[in-house]
Amino acid sequence: MAKKIFYPKEHGIENSSESSLIGIDDQNNKLKAFCQFVWSDNWQRQSKKLHFMPTILLYGPPGTGKTSLLKNLANSLSSSDLKYYRESLDLLVDKELGETSKAIKDLFDEMIEQTQCGKNVFLQLDDIDSVLSSRFMGNESSGVRRGVNTFLTQMDNLLEMDLDNPPIIATTTNMFSHLDSAIKRRFSLKIEVDPILSEQDIIQILSPMEDVIKNNSQMNYKELGKIVKERQLTPYDVILVMQKLFLSSLTGNVFDSQLLIDELKACESSKISFEQQRQVFSTM
Repeated sequence: MAKKIFYPKEHGIENSSESSLIGIDDQNNKLKAFCQFVWSDNWQRQSKKLHFMPTILLYGPPGTGKTSLLKNLANSLSSSDLKYYRESLDLLVDKELGETSKAIKDLFDEMIEQTQCGKNVFLQLDDIDSVLSSRFMGNESSGVRRGVNTFLTQMDNLLEMDLDNPPIIATTTNMFSHLDSAIKRRFSLKIEVDPILSEQDIIQILSPMEDVIKNNSQMNYKELGKIVKERQLTPYDVILVMQKLFLSSLTGNVFDSQLLIDELKACESSKISFEQQRQVFSTM
């Protein structure tokens, strides 16, 4: 098997546009403050006293902004000294015995090498539950268990190193309850991302879209906010509805506020659907 090569995503970060963060400003501020602390002069002294690790775990249903939060965070940290990696552990999984563990070790070796060269390393791992689920689940293979053990070992080795600016490892998961408990303990900053959209949030989502879709009636944002809350719709659910109505308008169908209300009432909540799928998965 060929050696896996990990490419930092530093080129073009500063020029990339930030995603709109709806209802999760507090989480965004916590992330920025934590990263500033990790790469400050206070980290070495204070982190040891408080047993902090430079690790972040974002969890919550799909479509709530976890990936956008980390993308925006990378943008805010962007500098000539930044090495930003975005990897999927799922892509490191290999059918060959031992290759998954080797790929994980290679990734950590790359981060350590860049850090020792004076770089600030930020690693984003998406959907870590795809590999780092509990070692004690009956349907997990020996390869998955070895992958979990390797990840734990590599994290511990990294955290024990005396580095002035340690790599920050930031991860996302939709399946927090299925993560191995030992994995959870390795993340100092754990943030739930599951915004409850307010009327103002609805306005923030819909206003730019109204500029694209010609609206023949005035928006009833209070009613829209009530529906979104009752239906437990995520920002992504609302955006999908607006995309549907826009495509419909291209064929001559008239868009109005009542049509949007009807579509939101009929829309399937990705959050509720995900919770139902998770319950089914838990019984397997």
